[in-house]
Amino acid sequence: MITANPHLQTISAYAPGATPEQIKAQFGLEHVEKLASNENPLGCSPAARAAAIGALDSVNLYNDGGQLLRSRLAEFHGVNAAAISVHNGSDAIIHQIMRTFLLPGETALSSDGTFVSFRLAVAGADRSYRTVPLSPGFAYDTHAIVDAIDSSTKLIYIANPNNPTGTHVDRAALTSLLNRVPDHILVVLDEAYVEYARHLHPDSYPSEAETSRPNVVRLRTFSKAYGLASLRVGYAVGHPDVMQWLIRTKLPFDPNGVGYAAAIAALDDQDFVRTTVELNAQCLSIITAAAADAGLHAVASSANFVMIDLSSSKAATGFHRNLLEGGFISRPLASFGLPTCVRISTGTLEQTQRLVELLRSGIGNPSNTFSSSSVHQPAV
Repeated sequence: MITANPHLQTISAYAPGATPEQIKAQFGLEHVEKLASNENPLGCSPAARAAAIGALDSVNLYNDGGQLLRSRLAEFHGVNAAAISVHNGSDAIIHQIMRTFLLPGETALSSDGTFVSFRLAVAGADRSYRTVPLSPGFAYDTHAIVDAIDSSTKLIYIANPNNPTGTHVDRAALTSLLNRVPDHILVVLDEAYVEYARHLHPDSYPSEAETSRPNVVRLRTFSKAYGLASLRVGYAVGHPDVMQWLIRTKLPFDPNGVGYAAAIAALDDQDFVRTTVELNAQCLSIITAAAADAGLHAVASSANFVMIDLSSSKAATGFHRNLLEGGFISRPLASFGLPTCVRISTGTLEQTQRLVELLRSGIGNPSNTFSSSSVHQPAV
């Protein structure tokens, strides 16, 4: 019998959730919107799409290992290319960081209710982690995180904004945390939703200059605001003394050539990013207002999704199912440690308006049930 490392027994496979086709079949619906994975409803930049298609002509050849993308990202961030490492999505870099920097006996530190990849990555590296509770407003308690540092702490993980709560750590709180963290502890700032947060909070979201420290690594992705989720391209920005280890330990020709070409073109199309974040701000405002009108507790978001707290796991389960029967796929958050909450991504204005109709129909009442015969289904 072939056996695996015993510590892998603690890891479960990631469950990506149901597809629109599955929900259509399950509930007899003609039209289903997927608002569960924080994807870009506008697709991607036309320039990125054209570059991806063009790259198909050379899929038989290995790319340059990310060198050109690193160079372009270095220009974009105003750093040396030695401060950049690229990979197959920022998720892959989270796992890489845990394997690379956590030694036996060392632990990682973060918060309850943070991105699930943190826990999976630490467990996959056969290391331990500790978390502190979220604040009453579902935000990181940065003081509690610093107070929890002990002699075993090697790494602190902060998703900013946080997925799935949508809250962000502002400039003052993050600066205070970084000033108090010892230099030998690596601080990983996962900024997958940074483009949205900077647009929504230009005066309070931390600048790159304020987080550029020798013990800080910032993670970015092309999956969200750039709309390249399925192409899996992410990168890290940090001090060259730290980044050299990520550059050394990544696989030679990652990210893939098609995603690589698309990412370079997407980076050049900042007009598309601006259109994306402006649409998101508009839809966030509409959804948050509709949730309040419906008596639902929507947490103020700095990302491209809204987390709704239903106060009980039973109510959250009923709310999620009612959304499904109404033609919307959302994300229940029990696996994130937030069983009373459901996350809903922003979509197009059309999707948002139809979602608002459903929110105002009493869908948040767990005693209400909705069937395909009682829910308006638009023509496809």
